[in-house]
Amino acid sequence: MSTLLQDLRYGLRMLTKNPGFTAVAVVTLSLGIGANTAVFSVMNAALLRFLPVPNPRQLVHLHTTGMPAAATETGNPRYTFNLASFDQLRAGHDVFSDLTAFVPLAIGKVAVRFGKEPEEAAADMVSGNFFSGLGVRLARGRAFTVDDETRHSQVAVLSYDYWTRRFARDPSVVGQTIYIKSVPFTIIGIAARGFIGVEPGETQTDLWIPFQTSSNLKPWGRSPQDQQGLYGSPNWWFLMMIGRLRPHTSWQRAIAQVQPVFQRAAYEGIGKPGGDERPPRLYFSATGGIEKLRENYDNPLTVMMVMVGVVLLIACVNVAMLLVARNAARGREFSLRVALGASRWQLFRQLLSESLLLVGSGTLLAWIFAQWGTGALAAWSELNIDVAPDRAVLAFTLGIALLVALALGVAPLRAAIRVPPGFALKGSGSGVTQYHGRFRSGQAVVALQIALCLMLLVGAGLLVRTLRNLENADLGFRASGLLVFGITPPQTLHTDAETLHFYQALTERFRVLPGVESVTVMGNRIGSGWSNNTDVFVDGVNPRGNQGSMVRWNDVGPDFCHVLGMRLLVGRDFTDADSATAPKVAIVNETFAKRYLAGRNPIGHQMGIAQSQRFTIVGVAADSKYTEVREHAVPMAYLPYTQMSGGGTMTVALRAYSNPLGLLPEVRHVVADFGPDVPLLQPTTQQAQMEESYSDERLFARLAMFFGLLAALLVATGLYGTLAYKVGRRTGEIGVRMALGAERRQVLWMVLRESLTVSLAGIVLGLPLAFAAARLLGSMLFGLKPTDLLTFVGALAGVVTVTLAASLVPARRAAKVDPMVALRYE
Repeated sequence: MSTLLQDLRYGLRMLTKNPGFTAVAVVTLSLGIGANTAVFSVMNAALLRFLPVPNPRQLVHLHTTGMPAAATETGNPRYTFNLASFDQLRAGHDVFSDLTAFVPLAIGKVAVRFGKEPEEAAADMVSGNFFSGLGVRLARGRAFTVDDETRHSQVAVLSYDYWTRRFARDPSVVGQTIYIKSVPFTIIGIAARGFIGVEPGETQTDLWIPFQTSSNLKPWGRSPQDQQGLYGSPNWWFLMMIGRLRPHTSWQRAIAQVQPVFQRAAYEGIGKPGGDERPPRLYFSATGGIEKLRENYDNPLTVMMVMVGVVLLIACVNVAMLLVARNAARGREFSLRVALGASRWQLFRQLLSESLLLVGSGTLLAWIFAQWGTGALAAWSELNIDVAPDRAVLAFTLGIALLVALALGVAPLRAAIRVPPGFALKGSGSGVTQYHGRFRSGQAVVALQIALCLMLLVGAGLLVRTLRNLENADLGFRASGLLVFGITPPQTLHTDAETLHFYQALTERFRVLPGVESVTVMGNRIGSGWSNNTDVFVDGVNPRGNQGSMVRWNDVGPDFCHVLGMRLLVGRDFTDADSATAPKVAIVNETFAKRYLAGRNPIGHQMGIAQSQRFTIVGVAADSKYTEVREHAVPMAYLPYTQMSGGGTMTVALRAYSNPLGLLPEVRHVVADFGPDVPLLQPTTQQAQMEESYSDERLFARLAMFFGLLAALLVATGLYGTLAYKVGRRTGEIGVRMALGAERRQVLWMVLRESLTVSLAGIVLGLPLAFAAARLLGSMLFGLKPTDLLTFVGALAGVVTVTLAASLVPARRAAKVDPMVALRYE
């Protein structure tokens, strides 16, 4: 231990004697390690971190490959099951020690009220064993019981974050009443800190209630008039499940045991499968950890980790080159140590001690950088979770630091042990013979760095151009100037007629607001990712014979095309005359007309989403984006909401003359007149709603751009260091050249030419890497090909610019060498 401390003290003295070298090395390492730590911290929080419960690896999400032909689902088919599947799988205890079920009360948020002001919150209905089965502890109060489920008790548990955000952690809130869609519930508990729910897609849940039978509290926001509900709908697949496997039970064994039970339950209440129907199959996925990462984000995060790994490699190579260059000036020291009997192990120990000091300082600075970086990344990606580095991130950072320290200790060792013992007794000119070999090695390393930098710049360019294409994509309608928000009718309305009158009265009030140009409503919000899809009939028959004929549909209000700015190719828009008693009409999109009515005038033909529901086509609209910006056009039908049953939560769209968000105060004032439990649900602009559909692409593009620029900076640093080292070692040679008549511009060009030669070698090596990286990114691109010429030209120009910028200072220094001073020094 005393020897190690002695080596560390000596290393510290050597580093403080060269403050410029030490500062550059520490900052370079902090950028490389800090970038890795920040990315891993966000990835760990969003994807790798398990639920904060005991034995989280025993928990599995249940999935299905499909559902019976006679069943209907909610738009989330991989996750949803019928109630019979949950009841029968829960009854058996050979595989699961507990099986829990949950379902959101709405697509998005629901109306809640504590006091007088209505609000919105994300709420789930859950089985009575939800908290006990998952192993979630409560910070206050009690959890649900199976009796709460069977009695449909009107009790609620709040999440810790919602308790903090809404109630400022007031302990007296337990026992008080909160209204959920006008139904009173008693708050009985607060979930443990860190538990934000189990819904797929990282949706944060604010509160939970047991299964309910009230018509006002149906799953997925179904209206009271809707025939589908939690109970008594055997053909509705709406419920999601998480099971806790018994200890030492493998996934394969568990699935094999429950598969027959599931396939029987899948057809309970709806008859047997058809002759050619393939029964659905059950499978599992992890609720966290690397399995979840691979399932959801395999390709994008592989790309990000490769990029950040390349940045770390460039940073380490830079520091290694600095160490080699610095240790070249310590040749006499190493020679003297060897002459006095120092072994290779002792030299390695000294070099390792110095690298540990450098890496330790760089890691400390990297940790500070990562604390800021994780917050910035979370803000960019709009993650509503705690991304602060934890013990797993700290272990990852320390692991990287140890590997880097070991690599930097080994890197200069070969040059140090090859110094002959007699070198300490020779003059300064004896080192010239070793110079060219070292410089050639430095050139090769810089060429490799340039190749890696080119690869990163190409990847960053492709992702940035993809983001630009998404931002400028033709949506098929005018998203700017639109305010959108959800409205759930008051629970005092019990018939379709009352609900229709509510929306008609509401839109009439909105139309006369100052600053409102026009207003309409829609069932599914455009850009939310949700859609209604079903088989379609044209003039009473399947338009494609035995092949599937799918149509996506949305129930909308009068003036829909006008308000959205959607171009009508032929026919008319919906009007107030298209009432519940008027002939049923529809507007279809261009793709529908071409696919199902090719060569015919669509106006006057009938389309139906069921044999009993036929609508006469009165207009054809241009294709437009619906669920997300990336989607391709599919057959689409717009139907008057007045002619559809249900009448649940609708999205209101207001076309504003100026700033749409400026309408919110007046809009809230109008809505308050219709009842105390009618809040605005997720108010935003339609432009912002569409931008949410490519939020991941925005994050990855910004990360890639950051990594590309950071790599360019590190490459410039490495090239500058190499050239500065070369110019310093060749001062005498340059002096002789200038004494013999060489002009300053010739010396300047000599240095620039050598740097451009290295750059050219790096480009030749980097182009194949760049093409390979572009192919890896192929599935993430939009509106351009992996071989996009503009991106490659821009990346090449960037590399050349970095090379010239890094070379200019050493080249000018070489051109300013005074021959007399240089010869006297030599």
